[in-house]
Amino acid sequence: MLTVWAIATVFLLNAQEKFYTEPVKIPVLLSGNFGELRGNHFHMGIDIKTEGRVGVPIHATAAGYISRISIAPAGFGNALYITHLNGTTSVYAHLLKFRKDIETYIRSLQYEKESFAIDWELPAGKFPVEKGEMIAQGGNSGSSAGPHLHFEIRDTRTQDAINPLKYNLFNIKDQTPPRVYAVQLYPLGDQSHVAGSVKKKRYQTVAAHGKLHLAGNPVIPVHGQVGFAILSNDFFDESHNQCGIYSAQLTVDGKEVFSYQLDRVPFSKTRYLNSHIDYEGFVASQNRFQKLWRDRGNKLDIYESGRNRGILTIDDQETHEVEITVADFHGNHTRVQFRIKGNPLPLPEKKSPGNLVFRYDEDNSLKNDQVELDCPDGAFYEDFTFNYASLDKTAGFYSRKHCLHDDKVPIHTALKLRIKAEDLPERLQNKAIIVKTEPATNSKISQGGSYADGWVTTDIRTLGTFAVTVDTIAPRITPLSIRERNALTESSQIRFRISDDLSGIKSYVGKIDGQWALFEYDAKYSLLTYQIDPQRLELKKRHTLELTVTDQCNNQSVYEATFWK
Repeated sequence: MLTVWAIATVFLLNAQEKFYTEPVKIPVLLSGNFGELRGNHFHMGIDIKTEGRVGVPIHATAAGYISRISIAPAGFGNALYITHLNGTTSVYAHLLKFRKDIETYIRSLQYEKESFAIDWELPAGKFPVEKGEMIAQGGNSGSSAGPHLHFEIRDTRTQDAINPLKYNLFNIKDQTPPRVYAVQLYPLGDQSHVAGSVKKKRYQTVAAHGKLHLAGNPVIPVHGQVGFAILSNDFFDESHNQCGIYSAQLTVDGKEVFSYQLDRVPFSKTRYLNSHIDYEGFVASQNRFQKLWRDRGNKLDIYESGRNRGILTIDDQETHEVEITVADFHGNHTRVQFRIKGNPLPLPEKKSPGNLVFRYDEDNSLKNDQVELDCPDGAFYEDFTFNYASLDKTAGFYSRKHCLHDDKVPIHTALKLRIKAEDLPERLQNKAIIVKTEPATNSKISQGGSYADGWVTTDIRTLGTFAVTVDTIAPRITPLSIRERNALTESSQIRFRISDDLSGIKSYVGKIDGQWALFEYDAKYSLLTYQIDPQRLELKKRHTLELTVTDQCNNQSVYEATFWK
C-alpha cells in the first residue's frame, strides 16, 4: 500500500519525467547525492559518474537557454547553467570544456577581460538549447576529486537547490537500504546524565533477527534533557560510494519526537550543516553524527521537531521504547530499536571553566588592550562559555598568541578579529597577516589581514589560537614545459606549477610577446596551463614569455623565457 508521500512522489515523477532527461547517455551511477554531508555545507546536487574518464558528452536535461557560464580555478571549475520554462535552472559542473561554439564565445570573453576566471550571465537568445542537446564534455575541473558530473536543479527565482530525484529518478537503481553504524546519546541539561555520565555516550549497532539493535541490547539509564544522534550513510546499487540519507525520524513510545527530510536547501542556509551535525565530535574524530534535535540558532527548514526541538525530557523512572528510522529517496529504510529507562542520580554540580557566556542570539565580544573579537548575532548556534588565554610572543611572530576558545565550536557567520602588533618594523607593516597556529607544532594557516594604526584586522570562520606574523617570501614558479628558459619540451602546451607557503596565491599574469595570454589555473594541482592557440599566436618564430605571480601580501615572482614555436 502506497503512503501519502509515495503517492505524491509518483504523481510528481509522472508529471515531470517527460520534461527532464538524463544529462549523460551512459548508465547513471551516483558517487554523491543531494543532502550528503560535506565540509561546511550540504551537497546541493547529485554527482554522476563518468566511467572514470573525462570527455564524456554532457547533454541538456531539458529545453531552455544557457543563462550563465562560470570558470574558476576551484569550486565548480568549468560550469554551465540552463534556465528552463518551468521555473527551474539546471547546473552542470566540473566540466572539461564546453561545446565548440560556446567554448569560442567564452574564450573570446576571457581575452577581452584578460581573466581566466569568468562568471558571466547570458541573454535568453544567445544559446537556446533543446532537450538532450550536447552542451559540454564531462571533466575534473575545479575542486573535483575525480572525473564526474556535478548536476543540480535549482529554483530559478530563489536559486534554492532542489533534490533532482524529486523530478526524475534518472533510471538510478537503488534497492540498497541506508546503514546506521552507531547511535549517540547526549545529556543536554545541567542535571542530565546518560548511563551515569555527564558526557555523551556512543553505542554501536548490531543486526539480530532481521532487526537493528544496540550492541549488548542495553536498557540505557538516562535522566533530564537528552538528545540522540546517528552515524549513518546510504548506498546505491552498483556503487560503493558512501552517500547521504534522505530522511530520519525519532519516535519515543510510538510518538514522533523529531524528523527531517532533505528536499530543498537554500544556498544561504547550507552552512547550517555545522549545526545539523555534532560538530565538536567531527573535529575530534572526523565522524559526522547527525543530531536528532535542533539547536536554537539553526534556521534550516527541513525539520519537524515540535516545541521541544527534538530534545527528550526524562523525569520519571519508566522504561521507554526508542525507534530511529532512516530512509533514502527510493523508500529503502533502516530502523534501530532500543530502550531507555529513567534513572535520577545525584550529580556533582557543573563548574564553569569561565564566566564569559556567548549567546547565540546576541552580539558578543572580547576586548582588551591586545586583542578584539566581535561576533555578530547569529554567529553561533547555541550559548556557550567562552574561554580566553594569552601566550607569550615567540620567534617568528609579532604579537602574543591569543587562544580564543577552541575550534570545536562551529561558527556560522564571520567574526571580526583584531590583534595588536608588537615590535613590527614599519617596512613589514604591509606584509602583516593573522595566522591560526597550533602552539604545539608552531604551524601557521593564513587568515589574511591588513595593518592599520598598530593593529592587524581580518575575518575568521573558526575559533582557535591566533597571532600576527609576516609573509615576505614570494611565490614559487616551477616550469614544466620549458628547458633552460629557451626550449619547449611539450608541443601543444606550456605548463607551470605555482605555489605559495603562507598567504596564498592572489593573482597571476602570463604574457607572450608582450600580449596577455590565457593560462588556465587548476588550484588543486597548483597548475597553470597555456594551450598553444594558432589563432592568437604567430607560429614559426621565437617568442618571449613572462609570467608574474603575486601572493596575498603582494610578494611577486617573475619568470622570463623565450621559446620557438
